[in-house]
Amino acid sequence: MDVSVHEKQRDGTLKELHRPDGGPWGGTRVDSNYIAWLTTVFGEKAVEKFKKEAMGDYVDLLRDFENKKRNISSDTEGLITLRFPVALREFYEDLGEDDLAAKLARMNLKNDVKILRDKLRVSAHIVRKWFKESTDKTVRHITGILSEPTMKDVNTILLVGGFGECQLVQDTVKKAVGKRTVIVPEEAGLAVLKGAVRFGHQPRSVSSRCVKYTYGFAKKIPFEENKHPLEKRIIDSYGDVMVKDVFAKVVEIGTTVDIGKDIRFPKEISMTIGNDVLVEIFTSTESDPEYTTDPSCTKVGVLNLGKAPGQKDEENLVHISFAFGGTELKVSVEILKTGKIITKTLDCL
Repeated sequence: MDVSVHEKQRDGTLKELHRPDGGPWGGTRVDSNYIAWLTTVFGEKAVEKFKKEAMGDYVDLLRDFENKKRNISSDTEGLITLRFPVALREFYEDLGEDDLAAKLARMNLKNDVKILRDKLRVSAHIVRKWFKESTDKTVRHITGILSEPTMKDVNTILLVGGFGECQLVQDTVKKAVGKRTVIVPEEAGLAVLKGAVRFGHQPRSVSSRCVKYTYGFAKKIPFEENKHPLEKRIIDSYGDVMVKDVFAKVVEIGTTVDIGKDIRFPKEISMTIGNDVLVEIFTSTESDPEYTTDPSCTKVGVLNLGKAPGQKDEENLVHISFAFGGTELKVSVEILKTGKIITKTLDCL
């Protein structure tokens, strides 16, 4: 389940106000809870054997549940009828398990669960429990975003994707967001796919992005005793005592950036002498990482600048700039002495 916030501009483009964010709380989580409930009733051995030896029936069971769960609402009462493959019951009985009716009675499910040949009928209040984790976390996440001061003017919630077609999800979100309008487009399950195709043809339809990570590169700075770790102390090609792997932040997580506009690192960087100079690009899930070796950091690319043009520090200065596209990051390095510009495009998906 992913949430992002956009503002429609006068020219028809979209400005991203909040980076895409969310968690594993969509329809597959509900499916997992359904299978976990079946496991408590029929036992782990029977369910695992059913998955392995009757894969077609298992897929049909999930497909049927996919259709049924869309129509379950906060007001649904009584018993909900689900497809029940006979093979699952046979595996249960072949393993010598207790009489199924007796087991349901011991679990206090006698009145809430009925099994009639190839039909499984389960009380609506039990089925809603399979949704509870997903709906609770979804609502908590959405209301958390909407409570931010910059989100006060958001007035429309658009639910797309298969999970957005579920009536219970719609009911829960509508209740949580108060007077804001909740819209579920026709064929909500295909909306994401259609949007991706349209964006591929019209990449400029999004005029700005809210970056999902902190972006930067690895650099060296002068070493200071009692401040920097000794294991990062090096002597560079100019003979200076430096600290390696310092995270040079160009863009901080959550920052809104214009698509295609260069963002220059404010300081000039000096190329080292000798071997080819490599600029390593990193992302981080933290706002202000200290070193590129921190657990939050991930290397996403490398630029090879070749050899430095001069022998002195001031002859080997460069400017480093980042520019964000719809799904890409373009890194540009200008070597000031020669005017040469080296670029590389990285996939941000």
